[in-house]
Amino acid sequence: MCTPTRVLLGLGSNIEREHSLRAGLDALQSLFGELALSSVYDSAAIGFDGQPFLNMVVAVNTTMPLAAM
Repeated sequence: MCTPTRVLLGLGSNIEREHSLRAGLDALQSLFGELALSSVYDSAAIGFDGQPFLNMVVAVNTTMPLAAM
C-alpha cells in the first residue's frame, strides 16, 4: 500500500469567483475527501486588466501518482 502524500494546490478565480471556488472545492472533496483550507484572499489582477481574484490554498492527501493529477 502507498503512503499518502500531502499536496498543496493553489486555487483562484476572477470569473463568478465564489461559485468557481466552491465548485472547485466540491470537486476536490469528491476526489480526495477531507480538505485543509487556507483563508481566502481578494487580490487585484496582475499583468492584465481584469476583475479581482479570490485566491486560496487547499491541501489534500493522496496516493495518486503525480502524472494522474
